[in-house]
Amino acid sequence: MESTYDLLNQAITHILIGFGLALVNVIIRYFAPAIPQFITVLGWKRLRRALIAAYLIALVLELVTSPIFSSALHPVSIELAWSPYQAIFNVLGVIVMDLIVMAWNGMRSGAAVGRRQLASARDRAAEGLSDVGSRLAITPEGREEHAAKERAATEAAANTAAERKQRMDDRLNNY
Repeated sequence: MESTYDLLNQAITHILIGFGLALVNVIIRYFAPAIPQFITVLGWKRLRRALIAAYLIALVLELVTSPIFSSALHPVSIELAWSPYQAIFNVLGVIVMDLIVMAWNGMRSGAAVGRRQLASARDRAAEGLSDVGSRLAITPEGREEHAAKERAATEAAANTAAERKQRMDDRLNNY
């Protein structure tokens, strides 16, 4: 005897309904971040209370909407009998979306950490490049050229500092 109310069909349907509701909330939050993520279970601090509250909310929604889905083949009593199971699967669908969102946030934070590490490694490599350049200047002309570049850089820094000091002294004398 094949029934249209077998558990697998009900489970898949109501997991997708819970998942879809949570997905709508995630999409709304993406475009309007000020709106809180209110369709979530794993985001709350007290998981047991969140699970109970989510189940009770889903159960009330299922009980309220059960008469709407009754038909000539399936009376309201069958719909009401399935409501507790449907509510469980709705909550499981929300939990699946919570897990996906948590994994996505973890990947984003990992990518941000990787970017910071790459930037610091790039900076360290750039600092070490001048040292490598001085060691690579093996020929006497290369050494002279490198020494001249270093002297020019030192003189430029000294000139800039002297000009800055002179401007500050001029400003102080004007007051």
